[in-house]
Amino acid sequence: MNLLKSNYISFFIVYFIISLINTFVILYIPVFMLVILDVNRIELAFVQFLSYLTLFLGPFMGFFFDKFSNKKKKLILISSVFLVFSFSFFNLNIDNLSYFGIFLALNFTSRLIIKSGMSKLMLEASEQKDKKKNIILISNVSASFGSIVPILMFNVLIYDINSTSLWSIFFNLCWIMSFPILIIFFLINDDLVSIDNKTRNTILDPENLNKKRNGHIGLLLTFLTNFLIWSDKLIEFPFTSWILTKFGESGFFTYSYLFFIFTYLYIGGWFISRRLINQYNSRTYISISIVLYALLIFSLIFSDLTTFLLLTAANKVVSGVMMSQLTERNISISKLSKNNALSYEIIRSSSLLASFIFVPLGTLLSSYIPIENLIIIVAFMSLISITPIFFQKFKLY
Repeated sequence: MNLLKSNYISFFIVYFIISLINTFVILYIPVFMLVILDVNRIELAFVQFLSYLTLFLGPFMGFFFDKFSNKKKKLILISSVFLVFSFSFFNLNIDNLSYFGIFLALNFTSRLIIKSGMSKLMLEASEQKDKKKNIILISNVSASFGSIVPILMFNVLIYDINSTSLWSIFFNLCWIMSFPILIIFFLINDDLVSIDNKTRNTILDPENLNKKRNGHIGLLLTFLTNFLIWSDKLIEFPFTSWILTKFGESGFFTYSYLFFIFTYLYIGGWFISRRLINQYNSRTYISISIVLYALLIFSLIFSDLTTFLLLTAANKVVSGVMMSQLTERNISISKLSKNNALSYEIIRSSSLLASFIFVPLGTLLSSYIPIENLIIIVAFMSLISITPIFFQKFKLY
């Protein structure tokens, strides 16, 4: 098989499975834990806090993959095994918060290591701009397909939302669907990127040397922008339970059924961004997309079900444009550093830090204040994220 195509397939499988798991964790587990089991939210927030500590392995994994790039296939395989294994802790003890915490910790750690390895592979293959865009596009298209699988299974299986036995069957099927990630070890090829790296290392580009001088400040500002954008983690866990409470079972099932359509709209935003990037100043339209994103998020608190779904659809398109440009910017900033995988993981760890802080905090605060107030906070922090962008004095595109 062509080396480049083999790597493209590996990206497709990885992000397909990761998206499937994300949909499982973000869309359905919160409803099951907060509504069906009605667990103590303070205890749950503490379990989340401990589990999310594992996310800080990200920068260390970036450093590891920079120093030992030839080891990434083996480490990805080991992490894939642990990823599949992690589901057993939750599926066999679905009403036990301690086992849920072990599941989260193992699941997050495994996914983080896998994504770090794939990020290194992406950075090695992204010396040519077309390859970088293809990998980003493939990853997001596969993620859209991955989100469909649990949605279809849920809508077929869960005819009684209060039945824990049906939920158990659903969780076990999602577990089985994660098994294909084990085959990526046989698909990843390093030969192509090794040749590219040898060629790259023999060329001294004065323009790149000048860019590296701005790398540290750019890294810090990019980290801050990404961290503030990821403030929506504050409402990530209680959001779907809020939908169920606000709009009832029919509203939640409608939202669940349309979730994969929202994902496709998000991908559509990435396609739109690919055209905009060649026509407008990236800094300007990132700012515009962030403002629109914040306004749409804020408008959710005043909407009925139909308006809520329309606003969510519009926001997914805007989010796709925004995150596409931010991802391009993150990659470009990381390429200014000698240790590009480490730099990329530092930037990406902004989302991990946001998860560590905001997910448990959002779960805890949802016990005391309305979700609508948390949504207002998210909109405000998103607007603030524009500020660091305008302090970056150098041009990346």
